[in-house]
Amino acid sequence: MNYFNNFKGLGRQVYILCLVRILCATGCIASFMTTLHYTNVLGLSSAVTGVLISCNYAASVLGTIVGGKAADRFSRKNTAIALILITGVCLLFSAATCRTVYCIPPLTIAFAGGYAAFPVLSAMIADCCVKGKSQESFSLMYLGQNIGFAVGPSLGGFMFYDYFVAMFVVGAVFYIAAAILIAVYGEDNYDRAGLAMHKDSSVTTSGREGTIALLVKIKPLMVFVIAMVAVSFIYNLLNFLLGLHLADLFGLEYGSKYSGYVWGYNGMTVLFLTSLILNFTRKHHQFYNMTIACVFYAAGFVIYAFTKNHWMFYVGAIIWTIGEIMINTGSAAFIAANSPKTHVARFQSTQETATALGKTLGPIFYGAVLPYVSYRAFWLFGVAVWLTISAFMLVSYRTLIVKGKPSE
Repeated sequence: MNYFNNFKGLGRQVYILCLVRILCATGCIASFMTTLHYTNVLGLSSAVTGVLISCNYAASVLGTIVGGKAADRFSRKNTAIALILITGVCLLFSAATCRTVYCIPPLTIAFAGGYAAFPVLSAMIADCCVKGKSQESFSLMYLGQNIGFAVGPSLGGFMFYDYFVAMFVVGAVFYIAAAILIAVYGEDNYDRAGLAMHKDSSVTTSGREGTIALLVKIKPLMVFVIAMVAVSFIYNLLNFLLGLHLADLFGLEYGSKYSGYVWGYNGMTVLFLTSLILNFTRKHHQFYNMTIACVFYAAGFVIYAFTKNHWMFYVGAIIWTIGEIMINTGSAAFIAANSPKTHVARFQSTQETATALGKTLGPIFYGAVLPYVSYRAFWLFGVAVWLTISAFMLVSYRTLIVKGKPSE
């Protein structure tokens, strides 16, 4: 089928790492239910919940930084195995304590470990992908992640009300299975001398410059990271508000299930549309793609602001997921193309760090403001932010890319 042509001939390791990403993403069963967990099970206020969720993502920021540095200095394979196992073990501890506040520390560590593994896996893709197939390889990784995000949150929505403890155990099983898979079949193609790094990278460095200094030096990448902080900040409104909004409209039992369905539609949309959208995005610069993507996000949020029909929440998910695909199919390849050979994993971690930073800032703000504003006002605030990011990326595209013509 033409749909799969983009993903042919990528190499055995890419497919194995994609499967690892599927298992890890599916293991995130409980993370999409964190807001409902903290407010409805632990009985915490929205303000306290926002702070605690921000602490989870703050730990994720640290995790991505540590994971990126470790992967550039040590065995990528062993680093990935260790981080994935830590996440699985912490989820088992969370299962034992999930109805008490004692579950919060292991959940925080699980967030850090899960996020830390992402740049390591991306760097492993960069090490082994076929020349000229980097965007297809990273897009397959993104597709695999969202297959997991279709299955995981849907399971979470079904299990939250009736099988709460099992939700954490099942998540741990998926992570442990991912660690076993990469231990048995994964390969370490990283040459620490910097001789076998990503072949498409056109950026060079002496190796003595720091990551932040290089980030400032490479302006398109710096703009991208700044934009991704804002994207993550407002995207996290979905994680924080969606379950609460649906529970408010339809009650906790049905609201949690409908929330799982929304994320299921999100993952299924990624599954069916990624290859088609990839045919468009790979013809255009990442900044141009992000400009259009943010408009799709805004359209989806408009629907959430005004609908009270749960089916329209699914329609909105399909629309904003198109924006998600447009941003994510080219992000890792864009970073890899702008990465010095000595900093591939660390530069891959900049996207995860930016994402985690946005998710750290968001819940504090959302939790503090939620008691004073309506759900509609929150979604419309999201619309305004998406359109602002779109305008920022359009200006950046015209000034840095069209006129400046830097490396893509």
